[in-house]
Amino acid sequence: MARIAPFHAVRYAPHINPAAVLTQPYDKIPPALRAEYAARSPFNLVHLILPDEAAAAAHGMDKYAWAAAQARQWLLDGVLIQDPHPSFYVYRQSFEIFGQRYLRTGFIGLCHVEPYERRVIFPHEKTLAKPKADRLALLRAMRMHCELIFLLYEDDGSAQCILDDVMRAPALTVARDDFSVENELWRVAAPEYIDTLSRALEPCQLFIADGHHRYETSLNYAMEHADDPLAQFTLAMFVNINSSLVILPTLRTVFGMTAYDPPSVRQRLTHVFDLTPTNDLDTTLAAINTPHSLPSIGWFDGHDWWTLQLRDLQAMRAAAPLHSDPWRALDVAVLHTLVIERALGIPPHAVEHETNIAYHRDPHEALQAVKTGAAQCAFFLRPTQAKQVCEVARNGEVMPQKSTDFYPKLLSGLAMYALDLEPQQPA
Repeated sequence: MARIAPFHAVRYAPHINPAAVLTQPYDKIPPALRAEYAARSPFNLVHLILPDEAAAAAHGMDKYAWAAAQARQWLLDGVLIQDPHPSFYVYRQSFEIFGQRYLRTGFIGLCHVEPYERRVIFPHEKTLAKPKADRLALLRAMRMHCELIFLLYEDDGSAQCILDDVMRAPALTVARDDFSVENELWRVAAPEYIDTLSRALEPCQLFIADGHHRYETSLNYAMEHADDPLAQFTLAMFVNINSSLVILPTLRTVFGMTAYDPPSVRQRLTHVFDLTPTNDLDTTLAAINTPHSLPSIGWFDGHDWWTLQLRDLQAMRAAAPLHSDPWRALDVAVLHTLVIERALGIPPHAVEHETNIAYHRDPHEALQAVKTGAAQCAFFLRPTQAKQVCEVARNGEVMPQKSTDFYPKLLSGLAMYALDLEPQQPA
């Protein structure tokens, strides 16, 4: 059973311009963007989620203690304020991509963390120890969740009715982010709405769409503080799986192979794929995105364009006997198993450490990498579907790295959960 709860959110005060202080998630902030955020405002959230080591050292602290000290000072100075009533928060994102407008709506609240083996919350990605250690050190120092975990649920629509009703009022916060996404926030404080939302998700299983490292950090912190009821909850955005979800494919380029020979690779691929020549990037993308019941992959071999259509799943059953058919039917799993590992001979550890593989969101960027000689070939994928994510996760499996890119990212800093300030324990 999923346990969710309203909370007394810590938010930026109304006199603070949200566009100057809200950020992308910490793991989507490269150094140049971090510097830009820091320059926008001394109160930009980046000073807390990616604290500056030099500034910390100048104050005789490590960076985690420095972030905690800044957060306390901002609260004392009224830069951050705490809402007086326990609430959920409707969060809507309006955006355009590929010439089409989308609205994605969910709500922010607390989620009781559960070990995966309880089959309440399901992951679909592997995590790495280093970023979890970093986030855990920050959480220990700050005792505040500043960023959202993106969770998918499925219900009968009763939750969405409440969200739609709340959004008839003017938004509490409106901010356009760095990618021209309009972000709007509303408070849900009516007791009957809070009760309905809480009960709507009780029978649900929850699936992590984004934020695996943050979730597992929260779980580790909860286990460290088993006697602290507030530490058993983390901060999440809940989105219905049947809503408008955009998942972008993450494309692959291959580089650094000493004996890359396209005709030989084609010959190996013909054992399990039907290869069809295409003309260019646009025709290749159109071909693979035509509905297919079996995986379809685009390939620019450095000179020619191809589509790779898997004939049947038998080759995947033989190559990945420990996995389920839903996992074997993922385009990205077929690419890694039958193409990258088998046909190109790149071992999994090289993929994991990005020794021979680079990742791209923009297909033109991937193509340009090959044309300039930075890569030897490029592979183009269809988006993974949300229902595939849930199906694979229910089987206790994780996908190959960078299998999903839920777009857009959730802004950090809209509503935060401070454990030491919470006036009362979540229900």
